[in-house]
Amino acid sequence: MVLHILVPYASAQPLFEVERESFCKGVQGREPMDPFSGVAEIKKGEGVFLWMEIRAGERVLTMLEAKGQMSIYHAWASEKGVTDMIDIGITKEGWLEQASAIKNQFRKQGFFAWRTQSFKKNFKEGRWYVSVLDANKKPVRKSGSGTEAFRPEIVIRFIP
Repeated sequence: MVLHILVPYASAQPLFEVERESFCKGVQGREPMDPFSGVAEIKKGEGVFLWMEIRAGERVLTMLEAKGQMSIYHAWASEKGVTDMIDIGITKEGWLEQASAIKNQFRKQGFFAWRTQSFKKNFKEGRWYVSVLDANKKPVRKSGSGTEAFRPEIVIRFIP
């Protein structure tokens, strides 16, 4: 007799979800400063941040405890394709500094929040988007968005 046990396929679920995000001119106190709303009017050579807060649960905590780090990627792209793949995840140093606070928040709330950002410059004018990818380079979704991959967009326009 063969016994078949159905186990949910864990990797079908994203490791985390994005709670909040903002394209902005800067980040201060782990919060976005001077956010853009759909269009970033910048001088040629200036840069833009994509700031975000993620919400992660037990799978991420287990990964952090085992590996001491977790990659999260921002893949910046235009209509010509991906130009920058930036790891904005939890580094070994970040985990060592924040492990106690992260574990405490998880115990109290059943999840923990992590704020991070990437910075990009050397833009060409036009529409840009950022694919947010987990440690397995799988698309992440925005909290409450169902199964749709999260891919925020911004239009870059140069000003004199």
